[in-house]
Amino acid sequence: MSTSKNTSSFILETSAVLFLKHGYEGTSLSMLSKATGLTKGAIYGNFKDKAALADACFEYSFSKVENALISALNTRDNPKACMRAFFAYYRAYDQVISQLGSCPLISFGIQSSYNTPQLLLKVNEAVRRIEEYLTHTLKRGVDSQEFYLGIPESVFAKQLFSLIQGGVSQSLITNDMKYLKNTASYLEYLFESTTGS
Repeated sequence: MSTSKNTSSFILETSAVLFLKHGYEGTSLSMLSKATGLTKGAIYGNFKDKAALADACFEYSFSKVENALISALNTRDNPKACMRAFFAYYRAYDQVISQLGSCPLISFGIQSSYNTPQLLLKVNEAVRRIEEYLTHTLKRGVDSQEFYLGIPESVFAKQLFSLIQGGVSQSLITNDMKYLKNTASYLEYLFESTTGS
């Protein structure tokens, strides 16, 4: 790997934590310089400006979540087992938050609502992709008659993900991950009890 790629990766990994913890407005260039040990010129030599760096930081941090969810939802033949893996992932989401600094969807989503509309579009696209992964898994389960939902798979997926993200939000607000763990466990219980064995 070239020195330039090493530097860009280092800036990205270091800056992502700052953006996730402090927000777009709260992350200053001096904070970025101090955390990376690089000058403004070195940082902006790798990223056009703060907005471009924030976009890249979102993509970097969200890719960690997305890859894990793809793995949970697509590596098992049995759709119900995939859904169990999805709930298990969110019961252990505190480890992701600890590693990244916060939840990329919530942190960047809230920040971008006020000052970076192009980043908000990326966050919305990321939410849509997760809902599509869930929809696909649910459709496989319905098509194979492994379970019955009673409503369109896409509607179920949107509501399920909204409730999970609500648990994430509450856990971040209260600094108590039991909200998310309990939400994921309760949603799994409801899913298991209402979709049949």
